[in-house]
Amino acid sequence: MANTFVVSRAQLVYALCLPLAVVLGYLLADPMDLGTIAIVAAVLGLLSVPIFIRWYHPILILGWNAALQPYFLPGQPSLWMLLAVAGIIFALLNRFVNPDARFIHVPSLAKPLLFLLVVVIATSCLRGGIGLRMLGSSTYGSKSYFWLITAIAGFFAMSSQRIPKERAALFVGIYFLIGLTALIPNLAWLGGGSTQFLFYLFAPAFAGDQFMHGEVTRFGGLTVASPALECALLARYGIRGLFDWQRPWRMVLFVMAAFGALFCGYRNVLIFFTVIFLVQFYFERLYTARILITAASVTLILGVLIVPNVDKLPMVAQRTLSFLPIPVSPTAKLMGEQSTDWRLEVWKDALPEIPAYLFLGKGYGMDPVELAFAFQNSTHHISTTESMLVAGTLHNGPLSVIIPLGIWGVIGFGWFVAASLRYLYRAYRYGNPELRCINMALLSFFLAKLVLFLGVFGALADELYLFTGLIGLSVALNGAESPVPVEVESTQTEELAYSERLVTE
Repeated sequence: MANTFVVSRAQLVYALCLPLAVVLGYLLADPMDLGTIAIVAAVLGLLSVPIFIRWYHPILILGWNAALQPYFLPGQPSLWMLLAVAGIIFALLNRFVNPDARFIHVPSLAKPLLFLLVVVIATSCLRGGIGLRMLGSSTYGSKSYFWLITAIAGFFAMSSQRIPKERAALFVGIYFLIGLTALIPNLAWLGGGSTQFLFYLFAPAFAGDQFMHGEVTRFGGLTVASPALECALLARYGIRGLFDWQRPWRMVLFVMAAFGALFCGYRNVLIFFTVIFLVQFYFERLYTARILITAASVTLILGVLIVPNVDKLPMVAQRTLSFLPIPVSPTAKLMGEQSTDWRLEVWKDALPEIPAYLFLGKGYGMDPVELAFAFQNSTHHISTTESMLVAGTLHNGPLSVIIPLGIWGVIGFGWFVAASLRYLYRAYRYGNPELRCINMALLSFFLAKLVLFLGVFGALADELYLFTGLIGLSVALNGAESPVPVEVESTQTEELAYSERLVTE
């Protein structure tokens, strides 16, 4: 009889793992080498495949608004971009191997996003292709194409699975509260050299003003953390629940979020924070005479106490309030006026470019020589806005759509916004009553973000993922849109049940 050679499972594992460990240990002797980073990332990615197959959807929601930006990866992509690509790959993989793993079918949202995707790809091809500097291309700025493409892919990955009703509050809370990680770069700077390593993982741009040591140090992390905490509270409790005097900790957290919006140093953040609250106030139908009189009285008292002493506030808070007709310090007022004038000058210089790029957008690619000359002219005060126009940094939502993508981008984005508002409103108005508070907060956030994008500050390439992520989360919560909404029998009964639920919580 021939001898039988038997290899146990443990021996096979050791035979594979030990050589791999030796190779990785050798490579890690030079950890910052690009080859080492690529091999280690590939090994970790391969080992993570079983986890992503099972948990890609919760991981996507967990990391969508995180401030993680791995500095050591080529191109320094944000975490949400990596998760969007991985999410859509594993969602398609699940669909191929499991016929029951179907995407949630919402054609009213999928069609405008696919149209916008075609516009982005067509524009990139007609404007010289998608060139990446990290791959040796001589073109700058093409990373914006990938931001848009991954934002659209993220919607389909986010809406590929339903979120169980009993876990809705948990998932929505995670989705918003992960935005608090934007504070980590600010804290890392305050921690000194012992915490500087955190900048390899978390976006250092949030601590940019701390690096610059300017006259007014603004805290970029609060621009994300404050609205994130506000939306998490509104989605969980609503405004009625926040003013539950038996649970004062809710109001304490909301006041902390409001102070964060005040002391961040950015005017648009305070406007965004306020608009979210006002829209939620409207949808909760709190505009009764008693509540309005109470709110007006409290506002008047706070104004009498604060306005005469506003010049005694920290300069960063005065910088935030400088757009209001109140007596802030001349320095803060001047800084606000200079910022506004500069933005208006950029918009004024950008408007004549619209006819040239109306039917074929400018795209996002930039000639490095042209960009260098533009920066040189800005340095010598020949044109303070030329470099911004060349780089496409227009600080205006509508201009950031029509100039890079032309009228077709306007159609695609406008179509998507209209379809999203329709879906969010129907989910709030006719959706599951148990998700009413959540749907109300999602609608309030989307509307407030749209108001800010259109009227105050916006950049399509940087912010499209906020819109697609939010509507993707709503689809995962509410499912396919019902063709015929079921009318609520009695508005008064609905409002009474909603109030009772908040009180019992």
